[in-house]
Amino acid sequence: MRWSVLTGGAALLVAAGLLSACAGSGPITPEKRVAMAPLSFNEIAGWADDKHAEALATFRRSCPKLVTGPEVKIATDGGEKTVTPAEWKRICDAGAGVRAGDTKAARLFFEENFRPLVVKEPGKFTGYFEPEMRGSKAPSRLSTVPVYRRPRDLTDKPYYTRAEIEQGVLKGKGLEIVWVQDPVGLFEIQVQGSGRIHLAEGGMMTLGFDGSNNRPYTAIGSVLVEMGVMKKEDATWPAIRDWLKRNPKQARDVMRKNERYIFFRDTKSQTAAGAEGVALTTQRSMAVDTSLTPFGTPIWIDTARPLARKPGATEPYRRLMIAQDAGAAIKGPARGDVFFGSGVQAADWAGRMNSGGRAIVLVPNKS
Repeated sequence: MRWSVLTGGAALLVAAGLLSACAGSGPITPEKRVAMAPLSFNEIAGWADDKHAEALATFRRSCPKLVTGPEVKIATDGGEKTVTPAEWKRICDAGAGVRAGDTKAARLFFEENFRPLVVKEPGKFTGYFEPEMRGSKAPSRLSTVPVYRRPRDLTDKPYYTRAEIEQGVLKGKGLEIVWVQDPVGLFEIQVQGSGRIHLAEGGMMTLGFDGSNNRPYTAIGSVLVEMGVMKKEDATWPAIRDWLKRNPKQARDVMRKNERYIFFRDTKSQTAAGAEGVALTTQRSMAVDTSLTPFGTPIWIDTARPLARKPGATEPYRRLMIAQDAGAAIKGPARGDVFFGSGVQAADWAGRMNSGGRAIVLVPNKS
């Protein structure tokens, strides 16, 4: 799971396999009707310049889920459309016939199998990433902060708070899977829902979400704003992280204002997975509102991305994304959360991105 540390609310991204009951979207109710309008691919700014082969490779990762899952509903200009596994199979089979890396053929694939509908309401686009930090499989002088797996006695009832867990209530129960060096870094991994640990013994461990303590979530950006430490408009994750690291004693108490604590598992994988249950692709996978737009749906976004190493500056960001993740705060037909991958640059983009724009949903065009 992933939550926002910013003041805008809690973004809940559920890791692979935990939303299996929600894989098929239900009927789109009248209050959820979406104002959409058809347009041609030639009218989409930047369409011809995108690397469609990357988007197709990402889409094909969803195909095993799409062709074996239930039928789903997708919002359209006519209200809704039912997409069956058989229709997804027809589309996926067509995609499988495109040679890898053939951008021209990939573009033609999307144009022949989908019709674009522009959402007639302002878009909002944010970002998330997979943090990295150092640790070891055994506690050491440097690695002192335990990362816990899901406790055997965890139910759907409220469990120990973050403060109680950090103070050692689970110590000695054999739940530690790795020890890390930085409590702020671990908090960041808990916010994002997954992370990568560079092990002192060599190699990498990838952590995936394995449950929470079912306690209330509090966005610490809001806490810092209420404390008068920073203004709301300045409460980006890079700024929050910098404050936490510069004020370690206060940081512990601030982080404990968020009672929610995340448990992890070693995924034995080198890639993060989204709520659809497939590996996420850097800058091609996106979290969406699956009550309106089902997993696997291609979505063109026309927005802005923070400019690297230039605070406050942005650059146009137009590309074809694939819906492969979800979030409780990702609500609405023109709302998207872009997966930026891992590393310093990904963290910077994800921590600062909060842009308007528009979304163009690609709806399967045949029954």
